[in-house]
Amino acid sequence: MYRWLQKGSRVCYARGLRVPYSTANSVHSTIHKVAKCNSVSESEVSKFAQLSDSWWDPHGPFKYLHTMNVPRIQFIRSRILDLQRSLQSQGELSNLRAIDVGCGGGLASESLARLGMRVVGVDAAHENISMARVHQLRDPMLTNLEYKHTTAEQLVAQHEQFDIVVSLEVIEHVTHAFEFIKSLVRLTRPGGLIVVSTMNRTLVSWLVDVIVPEYVMGSVPRGTHDVAKFVPPEKLSEMFGACGAEAVDVQGLVLDPLRNVCTLVPRDFGLLRNVGVQANYILAARKKA
Repeated sequence: MYRWLQKGSRVCYARGLRVPYSTANSVHSTIHKVAKCNSVSESEVSKFAQLSDSWWDPHGPFKYLHTMNVPRIQFIRSRILDLQRSLQSQGELSNLRAIDVGCGGGLASESLARLGMRVVGVDAAHENISMARVHQLRDPMLTNLEYKHTTAEQLVAQHEQFDIVVSLEVIEHVTHAFEFIKSLVRLTRPGGLIVVSTMNRTLVSWLVDVIVPEYVMGSVPRGTHDVAKFVPPEKLSEMFGACGAEAVDVQGLVLDPLRNVCTLVPRDFGLLRNVGVQANYILAARKKA
């Protein structure tokens, strides 16, 4: 699966990507550590670990995650406030404990922490966690944020639970989507909120999320996404229902890769069903009390 070359010159090639030998060795170690987790994909962990130095580059391979971060956090904050209103609770967000599963370099984790919640960011790749911790040091106010090199399954086994569980652009990179959703629900306290963003499996998403960024513009490494792993919102809602949670809102994340802008839009436009979620979307679910 991996091609290791030029070992003597401290340079290796893994799946065609040129990375420092020390990084390749670390990636190889990380893969073995997560191999036994139900939903973790070894190849996906390797792929993103090799790109760990690029997480905070707004013009790098994660540029569209930077673009999507603002509307994603806007959606999450709105759903948290909705939840508080439904519970007739006006408590401070600082009373809430949240987790960002598959946090990568911490783009969403830092934004969630700035809302005031106590946030834990977790990722299966040690390289990502290291980069997230380094970037956190730039803001001394982020004392309510911590990072852990672990997985959702491992935290479930430790009986951890959170008020808010977030996993953004992750489910399309796991091996077993249903098992992953099951872990997210188990990580959520009864009555808590779960937010997942991903891609619909449509012709539009294939063009917007694969063809244009990976093959036309070259702004995202080829092979980053596999359309077969994209999850339609109806299927995601069904998985949540089967795991003891109910979908409460779905909105589209309309990404324009040519202008590098992203906007939240309604799922439906009048009689036109699912128009807004033809490509990227974000879904909120609530665990049954």
